[in-house]
Amino acid sequence: MIRPLRQDDGAALARMLARCSPETRYQRFHGVATAFPPAYLRRCLTGEHTALVAEEGAEVVALASVGPVFGEPDVHEVAAIVEDRWQSKGLGRELVATLLARAGVAVVRMEVCRTSLLGYLTSTLPVRAARHHGCDTVLDLDVRSAVEQWRQLGDDRGERGDVAVQPG
Repeated sequence: MIRPLRQDDGAALARMLARCSPETRYQRFHGVATAFPPAYLRRCLTGEHTALVAEEGAEVVALASVGPVFGEPDVHEVAAIVEDRWQSKGLGRELVATLLARAGVAVVRMEVCRTSLLGYLTSTLPVRAARHHGCDTVLDLDVRSAVEQWRQLGDDRGERGDVAVQPG
């Protein structure tokens, strides 16, 4: 089930991050991380960023957030992490699509290092700007039409039909 992050989810997020492989944590934080950065976690838990989690049973298995980019009022940064055993099942796409639909933003910034994700994003979304550094690419993406497109793609593939979204 996808639901809004709650202020008391800090411990569940720490457990989820501990279950993620070093590679997954590196791809999310673009460096070695064993815990969520305190300032980021605070912004998510207090509602400064819009954040959603996916749960399986009583455990959080994924987190996605969107928040304003300092000094760029028309751009919001999106971040997501999905526990390894839940990757490649459409959960991340559904979580991000739900997040973007709720947040109602037009342009998002994502920093990605995986070639397949980079290719997917640039082939399905209008790119407003792209900057490369090392293995990372920072994309500013126009997401106005993406939410419905991603949902349709997931429906066509039969992915994550079991995902329930809790009203926010």
